[in-house]
Amino acid sequence: MRNKLLKIAMGISCAAMFSVSHADVATMNKYYNNPKLAPKIKRCNSNQDCNAFYALSKQWKSVPNCFKTAYGPDCETKKQAKDGDGYGLWKGASFNNDRSSTLASSAEEVFYKGGSASKADERIFAEGLAVLYYLDSKK
Repeated sequence: MRNKLLKIAMGISCAAMFSVSHADVATMNKYYNNPKLAPKIKRCNSNQDCNAFYALSKQWKSVPNCFKTAYGPDCETKKQAKDGDGYGLWKGASFNNDRSSTLASSAEEVFYKGGSASKADERIFAEGLAVLYYLDSKK
């Protein structure tokens, strides 16, 4: 009886994790594919791509710890986002999709400023880049 309850509990936990993960990817894709849907923030000065980047940055925890890219497995991006390492993620920025490049470039002016942004802003930039790298690898 105890084993059966444990198996049921594990099944429910796995199903809940999958649905949360799926919902977050759906949110990422919503803002990535249609920046007009992103909430507007004052700092972006009506720049829809910047708003979308900021909304995407809030989804960084949904990025897998390791994900496959065209270059092989990437297990550092999420760690760099967690550390707020916008410089490390930006210095080697290479995207397969113009959409990713456009979103990153619009945010660079607000949240990175060539490396002169505050630590808090650089963290937002790193988190957004992590999401873009993940989405870009899936496209």
